[in-house]
Amino acid sequence: MEIENEIERAVENAQYAGEYTSEELIEKMSTSGKSGLAVSDGGRDKHLLIVIDGVVEGAAVLGKDGNLYGDKAIYLLDKSLKFKTYLTEKSIAESVAVGCRIYDKGHINNSRLERLPEIGEQRKGRGIIRLQIVSGGQPLAGARVSMRKGRQLLLSEIAGPDGNVAFKLTQGVYDCIVEDRAGTIHKFRIEFNDELIDTVIEI
Repeated sequence: MEIENEIERAVENAQYAGEYTSEELIEKMSTSGKSGLAVSDGGRDKHLLIVIDGVVEGAAVLGKDGNLYGDKAIYLLDKSLKFKTYLTEKSIAESVAVGCRIYDKGHINNSRLERLPEIGEQRKGRGIIRLQIVSGGQPLAGARVSMRKGRQLLLSEIAGPDGNVAFKLTQGVYDCIVEDRAGTIHKFRIEFNDELIDTVIEI
């Protein structure tokens, strides 16, 4: 695939800079202001982070079930992974980042469950709803989960490696729309009436 070829070409001419977790990598590259590529070592899928001038600007997940790029890839970032880091010229990192640019930078430094989206008025009757998306008995990573109320689309999240998403909502009845990585749409009705609800959704 083209992006894999670009990664190989970039790494061949790059300076190896060590192996770090994603949090260590972000901190070191931010301090140095340098550019480069970081490729995960081990794991079922290959994760890629592209750093430009010390900032993570691109991401990709290259897997057997298909590839994800940009924001969808960063949602699946596993903080336990180790990344082999290679320093490159800024122009090289920029060329790799073109097809996998990150726009939602908030997901780089904060875990998705630590920084919950909040929907609705600031009043009593709010709580957290946590959903696990499952297919064939296994967590479904990469599914887009949207919450609707009537015709209004409130917010969407991408399911992480464990199939989980979480929303902070006011109590009420919602339509939950799940779009799997193949583009198939599944619709569910959810009644939310507690401070915390954990629900498994089988598609």
